[in-house]
Amino acid sequence: MTSHRLKTALDATLHQTVHRHGGAPGVVAMATDRTGNFYEGAAGTRELGLDRPMATDSVFAIFSTTKAITGTCVMQLVEEGKISLTDPAGAYVPEIDELQVLDGFDADGRPRTRARRAGASRSTT
Repeated sequence: MTSHRLKTALDATLHQTVHRHGGAPGVVAMATDRTGNFYEGAAGTRELGLDRPMATDSVFAIFSTTKAITGTCVMQLVEEGKISLTDPAGAYVPEIDELQVLDGFDADGRPRTRARRAGASRSTT
């Protein structure tokens, strides 16, 4: 696909996202590879009810994205053959093996924890 066709297709996707019923008021998207950004686009408005267009340099507060970013990075490492999904997580982050299991709460409402039981399946995420 040519870069012009790719840009046209991605711009159309952003446009549809903000103009369909129930869509987002505004979106920004970028795609990159090892050499840098090969797509930057924005559509919609920065704020509902205002006529300020979204821009590729708009500033956002983004919350709860660490799992998505971490998952993407892990899958890239799997693709590159550097890790396996069947490897125990403690092989890469030894502190995970020290985590305790919640075993309930004491009379004052404080959590009670314990070591995981021997033979329990190990986390691979």
